[in-house]
Amino acid sequence: MITPKTSMIHWRWWGTATALIAVLMSSAHAQVPGLPGTRTVAFSGEMGTYGEWYSIRGQNKRRPSSTGRLFLRPTLTLFDALSLNFDFLLSTEGSGARQNINQFGLHPTWSWGKAHLGDFSDSYSDYTFNGILVRGGAVSINPGLLRFSALGGFTKRAVPGGASDGAFDRYLYGGKLGIGTEAGGYVDLMFLRVRDEISSLPPLSSGQMPIDTLNPSANPLRGYEVTPQENLIGGILSNLKFFDNRLQWKTEASVSLFTRDMRVASDTTIKLPGFVKDLYRANITSNVDVAVTSEVQVEIDNVSVRGGYKWIGPGYNSLGVASLFNDQQEFLLAPSFRIADWSVSLTYTRQNDNLLDQKTFTLVRNLYGANVTFRPASIWTSNVLANYVVMSNDATNDTMRVAFSNLILGTNQIFTLPPGSAVQAVTFSYIFQHSGDDVPLRSGSRSTGHSATLGAAIPVGTSLTLSPSISVVTYKVGSFGSQTTQTYSLAASYRALENKLTTTLSSAASFIRSSTTLRNSLASAYQIAPMTSIGISVGMTTFRGGTFPSRNFDELIGTLNVTQRF
Repeated sequence: MITPKTSMIHWRWWGTATALIAVLMSSAHAQVPGLPGTRTVAFSGEMGTYGEWYSIRGQNKRRPSSTGRLFLRPTLTLFDALSLNFDFLLSTEGSGARQNINQFGLHPTWSWGKAHLGDFSDSYSDYTFNGILVRGGAVSINPGLLRFSALGGFTKRAVPGGASDGAFDRYLYGGKLGIGTEAGGYVDLMFLRVRDEISSLPPLSSGQMPIDTLNPSANPLRGYEVTPQENLIGGILSNLKFFDNRLQWKTEASVSLFTRDMRVASDTTIKLPGFVKDLYRANITSNVDVAVTSEVQVEIDNVSVRGGYKWIGPGYNSLGVASLFNDQQEFLLAPSFRIADWSVSLTYTRQNDNLLDQKTFTLVRNLYGANVTFRPASIWTSNVLANYVVMSNDATNDTMRVAFSNLILGTNQIFTLPPGSAVQAVTFSYIFQHSGDDVPLRSGSRSTGHSATLGAAIPVGTSLTLSPSISVVTYKVGSFGSQTTQTYSLAASYRALENKLTTTLSSAASFIRSSTTLRNSLASAYQIAPMTSIGISVGMTTFRGGTFPSRNFDELIGTLNVTQRF
């Protein structure tokens, strides 16, 4: 909970950081002593502070009352061969968002390699290691045709709670060894090990009972919702290129051994290779499965064809990715071509689950897509799109049967008028959407929607631009009456002091039935010096629920940031 005292501490912390930035601004461009005019050592990057103040009346707070952040991203280049990239982020939020927000990282790069020390994110593949933050170290080198990567560190810290907010300490290590280059193609063997630390959370007794049923976060039984997990993955990754890169073939094949609860006693009846048993203790919550993806892309002149296949087993899991959908098979075909001012892209995707016939019914999803862009005139760019999705299963009774479809048709029109015109640009977009299930039991879920937006950019002199827009959205579900949302907005952008000062004032009003939402904002950025800028913004949202006054609220957000590039 943010109290006035802690709020004051946050602002004092941020104010001190801002003062430090101001002091550093005066010396950010100092030459390296003893190296006048030389490029032996080059120093660049940016640093800055960010402060936010938040207030709401009528509803519960959605964010802290005050936030302060300090960031520093310098780059030191030595002999035009080695770059040392630093990344520091300090925030008053600290660990308030379950995991620590503060970041400290060093990322050196050179012609045939890179490394990380501290906080970093990297990627091996979509189904092994990708999209998560690691606190530790990593190195990747590619001298000649040899490819080698290794990494290790922590990805989570222990937090008591349930499945949605609790976590054990989690660490990972892994590596890749292969041959080839990114530009010419490569083949890699990959290994990844992820494991939770059971001792990082206190053990729970089966006799513990809830102590507060009205406050789930205080319920000790919620500790059983989060389990210590571990994961072992091995696989092959490749990207082969032929005929001057006109033909590319990407493949990933990985085997995953995943345990949902490490606290369960080991099961010696599970058949695993000897070297795996020495590294991994499996139990009845463990399972082994595979993920295989392959994609071929051919480009000949103005024609490109992409085709792919994907098999993600129902038991495949990776604790090294941010999210993962398993039990999925997919076929993809996506041709595209260009003729003069015409560009056409087509897509067909077929997906299905129940890969091992473990479910009673198999769900099949077909997606058809088309996108066409052309220029009817020199000032007119037109785009037309269509997407049609059909989902069905093989159930014979209406209770379990699925027969869902969704159709989207749309167009975007952009008119760019010659300089000196009273109106600089006009944009128009329209989207039609119809969805529903043909099963009689769910006929009431059918919906139809229309969305249209008209906008323009109107120059007023050389420094002021007005951007009005109107948006209308109409939606109808089942037998209920249609519902319309109207939004009217106007933004004014003003440039002054030789474009060093840019200020934008915007206002938008939305109306839906008896409810009204009014959003007003002011944002201004000023370039104090060629490498120094300061920005301020204030936003106010007012909502009035009409017949539901208990939903009324007034929300205010103000920010101030200072950035110094060097």
